[in-house]
Amino acid sequence: MRKIKNLVAAMLITAVSISMAACSSKAPAKTETPAETPTNAETPAGTDALSDGLKIGVSVPDLTNVFFIQIKEAMKAQLTGPNDELIIQDAAGDQNKQMNDVADMINQGVDVIALSAINSEGVEATLQACKEAGIPVIAFNTAVKKPELVKTTVVSDNVLAGQLCAQALAEALDGKGKVVEITYSTTEVCYNRQKGFEDEMKKYPGIEIIQTKDVEKARADYSQPVMVDFINANPQIDGVFTINDPTARGAIAALKEAGLIDKVKVVAIDGSAEGKDFIRAGEMVASAAQNPAKIGTTVVEAAQKILAGESVEAKIIIEMSIITKDNVGK
Repeated sequence: MRKIKNLVAAMLITAVSISMAACSSKAPAKTETPAETPTNAETPAGTDALSDGLKIGVSVPDLTNVFFIQIKEAMKAQLTGPNDELIIQDAAGDQNKQMNDVADMINQGVDVIALSAINSEGVEATLQACKEAGIPVIAFNTAVKKPELVKTTVVSDNVLAGQLCAQALAEALDGKGKVVEITYSTTEVCYNRQKGFEDEMKKYPGIEIIQTKDVEKARADYSQPVMVDFINANPQIDGVFTINDPTARGAIAALKEAGLIDKVKVVAIDGSAEGKDFIRAGEMVASAAQNPAKIGTTVVEAAQKILAGESVEAKIIIEMSIITKDNVGK
Protein backbone atom coordinates (compact mmCIF):
# COMPACT_ATOMS: atom_id res chain seq x y z
CA MET A 1 0.00 0.00 0.00
CA ARG A 2 2.92 2.36 0.75
CA LYS A 3 4.04 2.00 -2.87
CA ILE A 4 0.58 3.03 -4.00
CA LYS A 5 0.65 6.07 -1.73
CA ASN A 6 4.09 7.05 -3.02
CA LEU A 7 2.91 6.68 -6.60
CA VAL A 8 -0.11 8.90 -5.92
CA ALA A 9 2.10 11.49 -4.27
CA ALA A 10 4.45 11.43 -7.25
CA MET A 11 1.48 11.90 -9.59
CA LEU A 12 0.38 14.86 -7.49
CA ILE A 13 3.77 16.55 -7.77
CA THR A 14 3.86 15.88 -11.53
CA ALA A 15 0.48 17.59 -11.81
CA VAL A 16 1.88 20.92 -10.62
CA SER A 17 2.28 22.31 -14.12
CA ILE A 18 -1.29 21.37 -15.04
CA SER A 19 -2.90 22.89 -11.96
CA MET A 20 -0.80 26.03 -12.02
CA ALA A 21 -2.20 26.77 -15.46
CA ALA A 22 -5.58 27.00 -13.78
CA CYS A 23 -4.29 29.58 -11.28
CA SER A 24 -4.90 32.37 -13.72
CA SER A 25 -8.61 31.54 -13.85
CA LYS A 26 -10.81 33.62 -11.58
CA ALA A 27 -14.18 32.77 -10.13
CA PRO A 28 -13.16 31.66 -8.45
CA ALA A 29 5.41 13.17 13.86
CA LYS A 30 6.45 9.89 13.01
CA THR A 31 5.90 8.21 9.72
CA GLU A 32 4.34 4.78 9.68
CA THR A 33 3.09 2.60 6.88
CA PRO A 34 -0.63 3.33 6.85
CA ALA A 35 -3.24 0.63 7.14
CA GLU A 36 -4.81 -0.63 3.93
CA THR A 37 -7.13 2.03 2.54
CA PRO A 38 -9.85 1.79 -0.12
CA THR A 39 -8.78 2.86 -3.62
CA ASN A 40 -11.80 5.11 -4.10
CA ALA A 41 -13.06 8.14 -2.21
CA GLU A 42 -15.26 6.10 0.12
CA THR A 43 -14.44 6.00 3.81
CA PRO A 44 -14.33 2.86 5.98
CA ALA A 45 -17.39 2.56 8.21
CA GLY A 46 -17.57 1.76 11.89
CA THR A 47 -16.11 3.23 15.05
CA ASP A 48 -13.31 0.63 14.99
CA ALA A 49 -11.59 2.88 12.47
CA LEU A 50 -11.06 5.38 15.28
CA SER A 51 -9.51 2.91 17.73
CA ASP A 52 -5.93 3.60 16.60
CA GLY A 53 -6.41 7.32 16.73
CA LEU A 54 -7.39 9.92 14.18
CA LYS A 55 -4.61 11.33 12.03
CA ILE A 56 -5.66 14.55 10.28
CA GLY A 57 -3.51 16.37 7.75
CA VAL A 58 -4.23 20.10 7.57
CA SER A 59 -3.08 22.47 4.82
CA VAL A 60 -3.54 26.19 5.46
CA PRO A 61 -2.63 29.09 3.14
CA ASP A 62 -0.88 31.30 5.69
CA LEU A 63 -0.04 30.58 9.32
CA THR A 64 1.13 34.15 9.85
CA ASN A 65 -2.58 35.07 9.70
CA VAL A 66 -4.06 34.92 13.22
CA PHE A 67 -7.31 33.61 11.72
CA PHE A 68 -5.62 30.35 10.69
CA ILE A 69 -3.71 30.18 13.96
CA GLN A 70 -7.03 30.25 15.81
CA ILE A 71 -8.42 27.52 13.56
CA LYS A 72 -5.35 25.39 14.27
CA GLU A 73 -5.67 25.81 18.04
CA ALA A 74 -9.38 24.92 17.93
CA MET A 75 -8.59 21.78 15.92
CA LYS A 76 -6.01 20.69 18.49
CA ALA A 77 -8.44 21.28 21.34
CA GLN A 78 -11.12 19.19 19.65
CA LEU A 79 -8.98 16.05 19.39
CA THR A 80 -10.21 13.61 22.02
CA GLY A 81 -8.25 10.37 21.66
CA PRO A 82 -4.81 9.76 23.21
CA ASN A 83 -3.49 8.69 19.81
CA ASP A 84 -5.13 11.46 17.79
CA GLU A 85 -2.67 13.51 15.76
CA LEU A 86 -2.75 16.75 13.78
CA ILE A 87 -0.21 17.32 11.00
CA ILE A 88 -0.32 20.98 9.93
CA GLN A 89 1.47 22.43 6.92
CA ASP A 90 1.70 26.12 6.03
CA ALA A 91 1.54 26.62 2.25
CA ALA A 92 2.75 30.24 2.65
CA GLY A 93 0.46 31.38 -0.17
CA ASP A 94 2.16 29.07 -2.67
CA GLN A 95 -0.06 26.62 -4.56
CA ASN A 96 2.93 24.55 -5.62
CA LYS A 97 3.94 24.11 -1.97
CA GLN A 98 0.36 23.26 -1.00
CA MET A 99 0.35 20.42 -3.53
CA ASN A 100 3.67 19.09 -2.24
CA ASP A 101 2.49 19.38 1.36
CA VAL A 102 -0.58 17.29 0.59
CA ALA A 103 1.58 14.72 -1.19
CA ASP A 104 3.67 14.47 1.97
CA MET A 105 0.54 13.97 4.07
CA ILE A 106 -0.56 11.17 1.77
CA ASN A 107 2.81 9.48 2.30
CA GLN A 108 2.44 9.89 6.07
CA GLY A 109 -0.77 7.89 5.95
CA VAL A 110 -3.23 10.47 7.23
CA ASP A 111 -6.86 9.38 7.63
CA VAL A 112 -8.42 12.67 6.53
CA ILE A 113 -7.08 15.82 4.88
CA ALA A 114 -8.52 19.23 5.75
CA LEU A 115 -7.58 21.83 3.18
CA SER A 116 -8.10 25.56 2.73
CA ALA A 117 -7.34 25.97 -0.96
CA ILE A 118 -5.11 28.76 -2.21
CA ASN A 119 -6.83 28.49 -5.58
CA SER A 120 -10.37 27.05 -5.66
CA GLU A 121 -10.01 25.84 -9.25
CA GLY A 122 -6.30 25.03 -9.35
CA VAL A 123 -6.61 22.67 -6.37
CA GLU A 124 -8.37 20.03 -8.52
CA ALA A 125 -5.23 17.96 -9.16
CA THR A 126 -4.57 17.83 -5.42
CA LEU A 127 -8.10 16.64 -4.72
CA GLN A 128 -7.89 14.02 -7.46
CA ALA A 129 -4.69 12.66 -5.90
CA CYS A 130 -6.39 12.38 -2.52
CA LYS A 131 -9.26 10.51 -4.14
CA GLU A 132 -6.85 8.08 -5.80
CA ALA A 133 -5.21 7.47 -2.43
CA GLY A 134 -8.59 6.83 -0.80
CA ILE A 135 -8.22 9.76 1.60
CA PRO A 136 -11.35 11.85 2.19
CA VAL A 137 -10.97 15.63 2.06
CA ILE A 138 -12.70 18.36 4.04
CA ALA A 139 -12.60 21.81 2.42
CA PHE A 140 -12.64 24.60 4.96
CA ASN A 141 -12.62 28.39 4.88
CA THR A 142 -13.13 28.34 1.10
CA ALA A 143 -15.13 26.11 -1.23
CA VAL A 144 -13.58 24.34 -4.22
CA LYS A 145 -14.77 24.42 -7.80
CA LYS A 146 -15.58 20.69 -7.81
CA PRO A 147 -17.31 19.99 -4.48
CA GLU A 148 -17.89 16.39 -5.52
CA LEU A 149 -14.20 15.81 -4.76
CA VAL A 150 -14.62 16.64 -1.07
CA LYS A 151 -16.72 15.07 1.67
CA THR A 152 -17.90 18.35 3.11
CA THR A 153 -17.19 22.08 2.98
CA VAL A 154 -17.01 24.15 6.17
CA VAL A 155 -17.24 27.87 5.39
CA SER A 156 -18.45 31.17 6.74
CA ASP A 157 -21.31 32.93 4.97
CA ASN A 158 -18.92 35.01 2.89
CA VAL A 159 -21.53 36.63 0.67
CA LEU A 160 -23.18 37.91 3.84
CA ALA A 161 -19.80 39.14 5.07
CA GLY A 162 -19.43 41.30 1.96
CA GLN A 163 -22.96 42.60 2.38
CA LEU A 164 -22.33 43.54 6.01
CA CYS A 165 -19.18 45.42 5.02
CA ALA A 166 -21.06 47.30 2.30
CA GLN A 167 -23.78 48.34 4.73
CA ALA A 168 -21.25 49.54 7.31
CA LEU A 169 -19.25 51.48 4.73
CA ALA A 170 -22.35 53.04 3.17
CA GLU A 171 -23.46 54.22 6.60
CA ALA A 172 -20.02 55.68 7.34
CA LEU A 173 -20.05 57.51 3.98
CA ASP A 174 -23.65 58.76 4.36
CA GLY A 175 -24.50 56.95 1.13
CA LYS A 176 -22.12 58.79 -1.18
CA GLY A 177 -18.47 58.63 -2.22
CA LYS A 178 -15.83 56.83 -4.27
CA VAL A 179 -14.63 53.40 -3.17
CA VAL A 180 -11.75 51.09 -4.11
CA GLU A 181 -11.48 47.33 -3.55
CA ILE A 182 -8.47 45.17 -2.67
CA THR A 183 -9.49 41.65 -3.62
CA TYR A 184 -8.19 38.09 -4.13
CA SER A 185 -10.68 36.44 -6.43
CA THR A 186 -8.72 33.24 -7.14
CA THR A 187 -10.31 31.69 -4.04
CA GLU A 188 -14.05 31.24 -3.82
CA VAL A 189 -14.15 32.60 -0.28
CA CYS A 190 -12.77 35.97 -1.38
CA TYR A 191 -14.72 35.99 -4.63
CA ASN A 192 -17.94 35.59 -2.61
CA ARG A 193 -16.93 38.39 -0.25
CA GLN A 194 -16.36 40.70 -3.18
CA LYS A 195 -19.63 39.64 -4.81
CA GLY A 196 -21.60 40.25 -1.63
CA PHE A 197 -20.01 43.67 -1.24
CA GLU A 198 -20.59 44.74 -4.84
CA ASP A 199 -24.16 43.44 -4.99
CA GLU A 200 -25.07 45.25 -1.77
CA MET A 201 -23.42 48.47 -2.97
CA LYS A 202 -25.84 48.57 -5.90
CA LYS A 203 -28.43 49.67 -3.36
CA TYR A 204 -26.47 52.89 -2.84
CA PRO A 205 -26.43 54.84 -6.15
CA GLY A 206 -24.43 57.64 -4.57
CA ILE A 207 -21.45 55.31 -4.02
CA GLU A 208 -19.18 54.43 -6.95
CA ILE A 209 -16.61 51.64 -7.01
CA ILE A 210 -13.86 53.31 -9.03
CA GLN A 211 -11.05 50.72 -8.97
CA THR A 212 -10.54 47.07 -8.05
CA LYS A 213 -7.36 45.02 -7.94
CA ASP A 214 -6.41 41.51 -6.83
CA VAL A 215 -3.42 41.05 -4.56
CA GLU A 216 -0.97 38.27 -5.34
CA LYS A 217 -1.24 37.10 -1.73
CA ALA A 218 -3.79 38.20 0.86
CA ARG A 219 -1.24 39.87 3.13
CA ALA A 220 -0.26 43.38 4.16
CA ASP A 221 3.03 43.41 2.28
CA TYR A 222 1.10 42.79 -0.95
CA SER A 223 -1.87 45.09 -0.26
CA GLN A 224 0.14 48.14 0.80
CA PRO A 225 1.66 48.80 -2.67
CA VAL A 226 -1.77 48.24 -4.24
CA MET A 227 -3.22 50.93 -1.98
CA VAL A 228 -0.31 53.26 -2.84
CA ASP A 229 -1.15 52.79 -6.53
CA PHE A 230 -4.82 53.55 -5.83
CA ILE A 231 -3.89 56.77 -4.01
CA ASN A 232 -1.60 57.90 -6.82
CA ALA A 233 -4.17 57.13 -9.52
CA ASN A 234 -7.26 58.61 -7.88
CA PRO A 235 -7.54 62.20 -6.57
CA GLN A 236 -10.56 61.20 -4.48
CA ILE A 237 -10.94 58.01 -2.44
CA ASP A 238 -13.55 57.94 0.31
CA GLY A 239 -13.69 54.25 1.19
CA VAL A 240 -11.75 50.99 0.92
CA PHE A 241 -13.03 47.41 0.97
CA THR A 242 -10.42 44.75 1.70
CA ILE A 243 -11.01 40.99 1.73
CA ASN A 244 -9.44 40.35 5.14
CA ASP A 245 -7.85 42.09 8.11
CA PRO A 246 -4.23 41.46 6.96
CA THR A 247 -4.90 43.23 3.65
CA ALA A 248 -6.58 46.02 5.61
CA ARG A 249 -3.32 46.41 7.55
CA GLY A 250 -1.47 47.16 4.32
CA ALA A 251 -4.14 49.60 3.14
CA ILE A 252 -4.13 51.40 6.48
CA ALA A 253 -0.32 51.70 6.41
CA ALA A 254 -0.49 53.30 2.94
CA LEU A 255 -3.25 55.69 4.01
CA LYS A 256 -1.24 56.74 7.09
CA GLU A 257 1.82 57.36 4.96
CA ALA A 258 -0.25 59.55 2.62
CA GLY A 259 -1.87 61.43 5.50
CA LEU A 260 -5.32 60.17 4.53
CA ILE A 261 -6.21 57.84 7.38
CA ASP A 262 -8.66 60.37 8.89
CA LYS A 263 -10.42 60.93 5.55
CA VAL A 264 -10.81 57.41 4.13
CA LYS A 265 -13.11 54.77 5.65
CA VAL A 266 -11.83 51.18 5.62
CA VAL A 267 -13.81 47.94 6.03
CA ALA A 268 -12.55 44.37 6.07
CA ILE A 269 -13.44 40.80 6.96
CA ASP A 270 -12.19 38.50 9.74
CA GLY A 271 -13.01 40.20 13.03
CA SER A 272 -9.53 39.35 14.30
CA ALA A 273 -7.89 40.90 17.37
CA GLU A 274 -5.87 43.06 14.99
CA GLY A 275 -9.00 44.19 13.18
CA LYS A 276 -10.63 45.12 16.49
CA ASP A 277 -7.58 47.19 17.39
CA PHE A 278 -7.90 49.08 14.10
CA ILE A 279 -11.56 49.79 14.90
CA ARG A 280 -10.74 50.99 18.43
CA ALA A 281 -8.06 53.28 17.00
CA GLY A 282 -10.51 54.76 14.51
CA GLU A 283 -8.48 53.44 11.58
CA MET A 284 -11.14 51.01 10.38
CA VAL A 285 -14.91 51.36 10.33
CA ALA A 286 -15.89 47.70 10.60
CA SER A 287 -14.79 44.10 10.19
CA ALA A 288 -17.20 41.27 9.42
CA ALA A 289 -16.35 38.69 12.05
CA GLN A 290 -15.76 35.05 11.29
CA ASN A 291 -15.68 32.36 13.98
CA PRO A 292 -12.34 30.58 13.48
CA ALA A 293 -12.72 28.53 16.66
CA LYS A 294 -16.02 27.09 15.47
CA ILE A 295 -14.59 26.41 12.02
CA GLY A 296 -11.71 24.43 13.54
CA THR A 297 -13.96 22.51 15.90
CA THR A 298 -16.45 21.70 13.13
CA VAL A 299 -13.71 20.41 10.81
CA VAL A 300 -12.46 17.93 13.42
CA GLU A 301 -16.01 16.86 14.28
CA ALA A 302 -16.64 16.20 10.58
CA ALA A 303 -13.40 14.21 10.31
CA GLN A 304 -14.43 12.06 13.27
CA LYS A 305 -17.81 11.36 11.68
CA ILE A 306 -16.30 10.56 8.30
CA LEU A 307 -13.82 8.05 9.72
CA ALA A 308 -16.59 6.46 11.80
CA GLY A 309 -18.62 5.95 8.63
CA GLU A 310 -21.27 8.50 9.58
CA SER A 311 -22.83 10.91 7.12
CA VAL A 312 -21.92 14.61 7.05
CA GLU A 313 -23.64 17.54 5.40
CA ALA A 314 -22.28 18.53 2.01
CA LYS A 315 -21.89 22.13 3.21
CA ILE A 316 -21.73 23.52 6.73
CA ILE A 317 -22.20 27.27 7.05
CA ILE A 318 -20.72 29.09 10.05
CA GLU A 319 -22.50 32.26 11.14
CA MET A 320 -20.95 35.73 10.89
CA SER A 321 -21.53 39.15 12.44
CA ILE A 322 -20.27 42.73 12.02
CA ILE A 323 -17.93 44.46 14.46
CA THR A 324 -18.00 48.26 14.66
CA LYS A 325 -17.00 50.89 17.22
CA ASP A 326 -20.42 50.39 18.84
CA ASN A 327 -19.86 46.74 19.79
CA VAL A 328 -16.10 46.19 19.61
CA GLY A 329 -15.89 46.25 23.40
CA LYS A 330 -18.22 43.26 23.61
